[in-house]
Amino acid sequence: MIRLDSDRADTGCLHCGAHVTERFAAVFGDEDGDVHRCPACDSMPRISRGSAAGKTVETHVDPDDDPAFNKGGRVGAARTDGGDGR
Repeated sequence: MIRLDSDRADTGCLHCGAHVTERFAAVFGDEDGDVHRCPACDSMPRISRGSAAGKTVETHVDPDDDPAFNKGGRVGAARTDGGDGR
């Protein structure tokens, strides 16, 4: 079971360091609420298949293995603030 801990101050991606919301960590992170990949460093198809929880995803190209694969205007500017601009 994943909890939303309101006192959790370390809500950041373990891979790239980008801020992620507690909700993103609760939904996509591992059982401890840690986020291993986020929208700033990985694609949503990989995240939805478990990369944010630290699982290996063989069905989609890892951006670390092929950096040109996950490029575009939205990748580096991924909103990890919950969409409210804060």
